[in-house]
This record gives sequence, structure tokens and C-alpha cells, in this order.
Amino acid sequence: MDNKQIRKEGLFGAAKKFSDAFFDGLKQNATNKAIIAAKKNPKVPVAIVDRMEQIAKAAKELEKDLQYLDPK
Repeated sequence: MDNKQIRKEGLFGAAKKFSDAFFDGLKQNATNKAIIAAKKNPKVPVAIVDRMEQIAKAAKELEKDLQYLDPK
């Protein structure tokens, strides 16, 4: 591989990391807003809100665990 090809791959890798972080942030923001809206809505049972929070926490833990498997 020549330097030009290496730089090009580095650029695509950086762009992928940026886009992944951007969309992960959007997903997390949407999750947080849904939980906050559910907490404010008196028609949503507390058990449902608790379950939503448990699922969000489990998703974060799974994401953290999967980082160890990433071959970066």
C-alpha cells in the first residue's frame, strides 16, 4: 500500500467513527426523551417507566461489553 491509499483509508475510518458517534448520540437522546415523556404522562404506569429505564441501562451495558470484542 502506498501512503495515498493509507491516508484515504484513514479518512474513511475517521468519517465512520464520526458518523457512528453522531447516530449513537441521536439514539441516546431519543431514548432519554421517551423515558422523560413517559415519566410525565400520568397514563403510563410506573412499572412501564421502570422497565424502560432497565432496558436503557441494559443496552448501555451491552454496548460497553461489545467494545471489548471490537477488533480496533
